[in-house]
Amino acid sequence: MASKSTKSVRDVFKEVGDELGGLKALSLVELETGLTIDSFLLDEKFDMDAAAAYNAEVVKAKIKAKNAMGLGHEHIEAMIIELNTQIHIIQPTPDEKMIIYLAADSKKTNLGMARKAAKTASLDIQNNLN
Repeated sequence: MASKSTKSVRDVFKEVGDELGGLKALSLVELETGLTIDSFLLDEKFDMDAAAAYNAEVVKAKIKAKNAMGLGHEHIEAMIIELNTQIHIIQPTPDEKMIIYLAADSKKTNLGMARKAAKTASLDIQNNLN
């Protein structure tokens, strides 16, 4: 019987970096604390700790809002924020305990590919951490 191959967070991030042009930063963030578990920075000017903490608060607020609206059974698929020059994708893991935070240059990145990369990373990470 073949053993299950496990990937580290770093392996998952490297795959995203290899596949996605224009990537600036990628991180795994614990939702409850807003702390970065691991990150992959290609733009050293990007303040990942601040981005992680503030975007964790955005997700927690959305979870509270959906619960208040009686939508507690629904799961957040992704949150996409488009700035003038960047795309930011906040992708919760399926259990909503962590988020993948992805930032990319909007001129060098395809939004659909970035969204797919963030979703795949969240699934890979949750599957390999459990």
